[in-house]
Amino acid sequence: MNTLNAVALRVALAVHDRGRRLAAESRNRGDRGSGVVETIIIVAGFAGLAFVVYLAVSNKVHGWINKIPGASGP
Repeated sequence: MNTLNAVALRVALAVHDRGRRLAAESRNRGDRGSGVVETIIIVAGFAGLAFVVYLAVSNKVHGWINKIPGASGP
């Protein structure tokens, strides 16, 4: 009976230790998606900046075209 109790205790401790290890691993993997989120934010920022530059250049070019004598607008 003592051998059976010892085996049961070892199994219970092994299961408990495995659960603690899995919990620690899941806590350490909590920021796995942060790189993706940061990349999306950076790409969206550059897209917004590119759009603003496009609008500024487009308005400037249309202004130059309208100053040309005899030019017809789009």
